Amino acid sequence: MDGNPSGVKSVKWAESALLFIFIAIILWLAIEAWFDPLQFRVFAGDDLGTFASGHTSSAEFIRSSAFLFHKFRPVATSIIFAIAQWTKCDFREIASVGLAIHTANAMIFFLLLYRAIKLPLSLSIGVTAIAVFNRFATYLLMQDQAIMEGMAVAVFLLLLIISLSFLERPMIRRSLLLTLLFGLIIYIHERYLVLALPLILLSAGNFSFNRKSSIILAGGVTLSALSYLCLKKFWLGEPILVGTGGRSIDFNVSQICSFVWHGALNLVGINRGPAYLSLEDFADSPFWLQFVSVAAAILSCCLIAAIVRDTILSPAGKEKKAAFLRLGLYVSTTAVLLLAASITFRQEYRWLYTPFLVFLSLLGFGVVQLSGDRKRWARLALTFLLLLSLCREVYLARRHSRFYSFESYRIANNLVATLHDVAGGVHQDAVLIRGAIPSKEWIFMDGTFSRFYHLPSLEFGAQNSTIEQTDESRLVLDYDASDRSFKIANAGQAFTDQSHRMDYALLEHSPAALTPDDRWATPTKTPVFLTSKNGVNCMAVVAPIEMYFPVPQGAGVLHICFSHMYAMGDGADLEIAAIGPAGTNVLLSRVVPPLVNNDFPVWRKYEFALPANTQQVELHVFSKTDPLADWIALRDFSLD
Repeated sequence: MDGNPSGVKSVKWAESALLFIFIAIILWLAIEAWFDPLQFRVFAGDDLGTFASGHTSSAEFIRSSAFLFHKFRPVATSIIFAIAQWTKCDFREIASVGLAIHTANAMIFFLLLYRAIKLPLSLSIGVTAIAVFNRFATYLLMQDQAIMEGMAVAVFLLLLIISLSFLERPMIRRSLLLTLLFGLIIYIHERYLVLALPLILLSAGNFSFNRKSSIILAGGVTLSALSYLCLKKFWLGEPILVGTGGRSIDFNVSQICSFVWHGALNLVGINRGPAYLSLEDFADSPFWLQFVSVAAAILSCCLIAAIVRDTILSPAGKEKKAAFLRLGLYVSTTAVLLLAASITFRQEYRWLYTPFLVFLSLLGFGVVQLSGDRKRWARLALTFLLLLSLCREVYLARRHSRFYSFESYRIANNLVATLHDVAGGVHQDAVLIRGAIPSKEWIFMDGTFSRFYHLPSLEFGAQNSTIEQTDESRLVLDYDASDRSFKIANAGQAFTDQSHRMDYALLEHSPAALTPDDRWATPTKTPVFLTSKNGVNCMAVVAPIEMYFPVPQGAGVLHICFSHMYAMGDGADLEIAAIGPAGTNVLLSRVVPPLVNNDFPVWRKYEFALPANTQQVELHVFSKTDPLADWIALRDFSLD
């Protein structure tokens, strides 16, 4: 073995690979335990919208992202689409991918500290731990962000490592690699366009050392940025800066300055911001945590002051210029990323993650660069800073339930658990939920949740609404805001007879009994006709129409199952009444809203106990706003 250098190198590579795999497994388990995203099983909110649309083509996925939400992120959307297809949108598999990306980023960051910056091993591990388990990484609880932000962080860390190498020795291949990484990261997320400034400053600072590589870097970065801006502005015709949900961003200077200040406080250790983003604001924290945060901020500022002082007082010459270039790279990168996280109407804490990584790298760089007694004091200060930061993050990790996506996930998952725990719950055609669910339209994406997970359609009512006969044919749940749970309100009558077979025989002969008229744009030229909706046979009834059906002797129950036909109009008004010697008894009166998507009907199923001596059942379909706009599909209209 000693006489075979290649064999020795192969053994070392194999042992190193085994060590890295072992470390990655331990780190993955630690991250999963810290953030615990695998406690959930179904998507909610933006994640639901993202992965529910992952069944389309990748080109359509990118197009809808660009035109509906004005987000041109082709690299991110392509990879998310590929992951959705590969995992078949299984929540736990997708969450595992996000955890794996964060694990890989942790190992890259450790190599940045230990190999590129040359920070001692113990401090490298400590700084990596603070970076991995930081509150800024709570985006792991949202799966599309875990993938998109994770990919961007990976590319950014590689870009930072190559930039440090370029500072030491500017070379053409490093210029090309930096240009490639910059082009890649801006097509993952547009906010990284601001990295053009530190990269151009990097090329300018090294112009005297290697003109060709500096020109290639500056030109490549400029062309990459212009290509993105031109594609989005002139080809897609979309605005450059757009906030969440496609909302335009106004340059409110006072707000931007406030966000920059709060972001800077967050970097040094003082947690500022609303709890649903930051887990807990500094002002709401207990005194001991405020003391820890202020102490961490003071240590951070002292380390930065020592780094700046040492750089300014370093001997003149090539070494001083190199020190200024390194400091300038860290400071400018932190500044532009902090600014990019502040030009918005709501500061996203996940956007503070990359400037925080650069800030930690700057502290590590300073500890290495200082000399003599200052270096020993700096290492001691960094050690205490890590201990204080760890105390803060352990405390804040217990507040993950305050994160805005955690609430939506808890609500959606508790609902699914309730439906699955009750026999037959998922076989209901509708579920009425009573209680004030916050942001229910966003959590369930206006019916997408039910369609994606093949659950009953969800309807919402007030907490104090009474359960009437109309509601008894549905599963009625009460929402408890204290623990975001659901309880069955009509357990005794929650489920219909599953042996009943849907039948629209009462309506089958209606078209023949009606006089055809060319004004009806239907197959039979009548307002009633047989059709199919998304593969389900049904009878279509077009407003306005009023029909009466005799009740056979012995019939006591009316079964009805209906849906709107189209994603248009203002909704059809549907009334069903029982007519007998005692008069008319209205069984159902409601507006049937149009569909969210034409391909997916929302079937609403009811059973009505007919009053004694009922002679006729009346079916009245009309529209108060547009008499001819709305069609109703009847899957069941039968008596037994």
